[in-house]
Amino acid sequence: MDNTTHTTRSTGILELCRSNWKTTSTLLATLLACAVLLPLLGHKPLTNWDEGIYAEISREMLSTGALVPHWNYQPWFEKPPLMLWITAAFFKLFGVHEFWARAGSAFSGVTIVALLHAWFARRNDTLAAWLSTFILLTTFGFLHVCRVGEMDVLLSLGCCIALYGLTSIESLAPSGWYLFWSGLAIAIMTKGAASATLVITAIIVAALERGNLTRLTRHFWLGLSFFLLLVLPWHLYMFHSFGKGFLSEYLGLHVLTRATHQIEDHITHWWYYLWVLLISAAPFVLLYPWAIIEGFRRKELRAWAVFAVVVLCFFTLIQTRLPHYIAPAYPALALVTAVFLADQLRALQRKRQQSPNSFWSTTAVLAAVICIATAFLTAGPRRRLHQARVGPDIVSAEKESIQLLREVFTQPPPISGPLLTWWEGGERSIATSVFYAKRPVQQIQLQPPSASAPSDKYLFRPETLDDALASGPRIILLDKYLVPQIPSQFSYRPIASGRSMEIGTINQK
Repeated sequence: MDNTTHTTRSTGILELCRSNWKTTSTLLATLLACAVLLPLLGHKPLTNWDEGIYAEISREMLSTGALVPHWNYQPWFEKPPLMLWITAAFFKLFGVHEFWARAGSAFSGVTIVALLHAWFARRNDTLAAWLSTFILLTTFGFLHVCRVGEMDVLLSLGCCIALYGLTSIESLAPSGWYLFWSGLAIAIMTKGAASATLVITAIIVAALERGNLTRLTRHFWLGLSFFLLLVLPWHLYMFHSFGKGFLSEYLGLHVLTRATHQIEDHITHWWYYLWVLLISAAPFVLLYPWAIIEGFRRKELRAWAVFAVVVLCFFTLIQTRLPHYIAPAYPALALVTAVFLADQLRALQRKRQQSPNSFWSTTAVLAAVICIATAFLTAGPRRRLHQARVGPDIVSAEKESIQLLREVFTQPPPISGPLLTWWEGGERSIATSVFYAKRPVQQIQLQPPSASAPSDKYLFRPETLDDALASGPRIILLDKYLVPQIPSQFSYRPIASGRSMEIGTINQK
């Protein structure tokens, strides 16, 4: 009786899955994406610069409020706040941890995989659906951005939603305007000017369609109104509160300067992103040109193909180039490549007249061998592509600093006030120090900096040790070789020590 009941239940589940195969297939792809993107997400400390900065801003939102971003307890205007709000919500619900600092990127990546898979499933193309999932989850450029606490994957998700809307509009479904404007709002509130690629894409698609997209129905205007409701309030509030100071940092340094100059030692050639694709998207990068051409020919793929080309061209023209800037292109490239590859495989199967089981088993084995081989061949260049642009001594010192800060600041130390940092002999960011110290960080040196010395809030904006200790004792993180150089009028007591770094308390005698 029990065996009969168990068999009946199993048969019922299988029948349910068959009758809802689109949902089942999408759910399986989503679970696969979770299995690939989520494990060990928090096992490494945050890296200096973007990860450390964004995580700290989200942590400070818990105490300073979410409307005005703060870093090192000072207003911060470099990026819009959507991703920061999401991370702050994770911190509020689950605690401040490296996993939740990166979870926004990872869950955005999972959503992109599910969105593309569902798009194909709705069109009854199971092969293309699973190819899109396989291509995305074996594209190392996509995997990398999904597992770091930055903003590019949420930006990519907004772009995918907007492109989904454009495709619907091209298919004469005017409700697609709601998706387009919502996706554009997500993109703008995530990374500001980078969303210009969507606007350029919409204009090009409209031109290719000879004005079909310009039939501005009420759905267009309602979608635009919703877009303005999402985007304008925060920007208007920030401009009202901070005026030109907000605009100069929000649009000046991080848009105009990056667009016209190669800053922060990111010196690259115009063909830089071709190299990034060759080592970050192998082996499927070899299919991209033919897939894009096919995408331009097919109406339902045109917006995705146009967008992929626009992203690559747009960020090639931008003078400051970084690997993750082209992350929004990966889903679009995966989608058009999945369609192209599915068509080629089906044609090959018909030509060979081979049994389906034999053909697809051979194809799966061959694909696995090729992907594994290219992963090994590109491992070295990929590692160099994403490695820190500082010397190994600085990288080692930064890792040691994080370990010491974790040890000392697990429980709130008895001494309050900013953490002082003192190091020399190279540029070293304080981004992760602020996060792991859970308090403001102030760089110090013995002599006042010269008037001509460059100032950077992440690298070098020091005050003298006398000024830093004027209001009482402090905790200091410093290079060990600097301890003997502490002037005699100060009292220093070590708390924790590593190979090259040390933390202690310091005060005036």
